[in-house]
Amino acid sequence: MNARERFLAVVRRQPVDRMPYVFGGPRASTFAAWRRQGLSEEQQRRFHSWTGADGGMGIGKLYCGPVPPMEEIVYKEEGNYRWWRDHWGVYRMDAIHQPTDGFVTRRYLEFFVRDRATWEEMRSHFDPRSPERTGPGGDGAPLTNLNPNFYRHVGDGPGWTTYVEAARNSQHPVGATVPCLFWSLRDMCGLEGLSMMFYDQPDLVHEMMEYWTWFLIELLREPLSQIRVDHFILNEDMAYKAHSMISPAHIKEFMLPCYRQLYAFFKEHGVEVVDMDSDGYNGQILDAMYRPRDGRGRAIDGIQPIEIAAGNDPETILRENPGIYIQGGIDKRELRFGKEQARAEVVRRYRVAREYGGYIPSVDHGVPPDIPLRTFLYMVELLRGFADGEDLDTYEPPCELEQQLGLIEEMFDPHAAIAAAYGREEGPEG
Repeated sequence: MNARERFLAVVRRQPVDRMPYVFGGPRASTFAAWRRQGLSEEQQRRFHSWTGADGGMGIGKLYCGPVPPMEEIVYKEEGNYRWWRDHWGVYRMDAIHQPTDGFVTRRYLEFFVRDRATWEEMRSHFDPRSPERTGPGGDGAPLTNLNPNFYRHVGDGPGWTTYVEAARNSQHPVGATVPCLFWSLRDMCGLEGLSMMFYDQPDLVHEMMEYWTWFLIELLREPLSQIRVDHFILNEDMAYKAHSMISPAHIKEFMLPCYRQLYAFFKEHGVEVVDMDSDGYNGQILDAMYRPRDGRGRAIDGIQPIEIAAGNDPETILRENPGIYIQGGIDKRELRFGKEQARAEVVRRYRVAREYGGYIPSVDHGVPPDIPLRTFLYMVELLRGFADGEDLDTYEPPCELEQQLGLIEEMFDPHAAIAAAYGREEGPEG
């Protein structure tokens, strides 16, 4: 089987020659820490192929920000802080010199959309047919480098027409990702502002979500008419540690009807898995989106990354949501303490995957820098062995990747990193 056939077989709970090799994505700060633990520049450059991860392919640029961007305005700079308005119209305070690669010190002070008038202005920047969204032109106008890590904007990139033939013949799963309803409205209104609007301006929230649904469908209609996408991820990040960010009742009232429109659109265009990406506890989201009690069927096929620290349990999710596809669920915290503890965690999750199907275990979010490189690579080889069918109780990997590393110069110290991020000479215990 090739990687695409293998992924689809897992989703459909059909027999596979082996499970996919999926591990988890290290953050920029993690790679910076690992370079001091013996990872070479070349190993970092081709990290996924070096570790043997199964690949995938996307369908090109799908830009969902304001076109043209709003004017960036700097109001004040004082010390290492800048007060400015970004290309989404957000007034914010950022650290000018960011201390930690991959993370950004920023504070949002005021979001743009507050009422119908500001929504009308914002909406004028969201024509789904703007050519810059799927082709050359960046964000529609030149932008400065004020935005740390260029958050929420993109540069020029190849559009979907570049990938039509490659996607049709791909031996790897074809995927795409867009920001969806809650994520996009939060970018416009802020979490607090949007939370208040559900109660104070519900008609406006309905209108905004209906518009975003239309925006996505129109943006995607042409590319999905030419490219068969196997796995479509809708970014939401709409849950805290123990609850969703809005009530199940609000999910059902404001989001579920729109999600059903999107779900029908994706299925009409041959998408196999409509997957929500949401950190935090996902139980209430699944109650509303995967098994709604109105008898009209689900609005998503899967959810990820199944963060264990937030109270998610892969076995419970699979048992209570028959047919669901999930990915993630390996508790990143358990990878900090050495190979024995990492092995117990990976075995626990892979045992569930073998029993229920429809589940690809991997690290339950971005891989943070406090995970030692050698423990991560041990987990990689362990996952590959279990994917190949090795015995969960007895298999030990050969640790061949570890043998290719250089010497350890320095292990990651979280206290020192926190001190650097906040300009202190000592960590929080100093």
